[in-house]
Amino acid sequence: MNVCKSCGMQIRNVSDFGTYPDGSVNTEYCFHCYEEGHFTDQDITIEEKIARNIALALKLGISRKKALRKAVDTLPGLARWRKPGKKLTS
Repeated sequence: MNVCKSCGMQIRNVSDFGTYPDGSVNTEYCFHCYEEGHFTDQDITIEEKIARNIALALKLGISRKKALRKAVDTLPGLARWRKPGKKLTS
């Protein structure tokens, strides 16, 4: 299963992927994050993205504690948010 490298959403269907300017599928990011070759939230910080993920999780009935843990544990390791040259530790 693919995961969006910006928000961590599980991508289950081709229609969940983002797109390039020519309409072809971008398999790195979901359609919420990447559309027509650009991030939909171009100037967002990782802290703001974490807050958005938590807000969405709350709407889906996930507890704040669980949503925060998932966002903080997941997002910094995704390709969009990793700092060049920084090694991840487990």
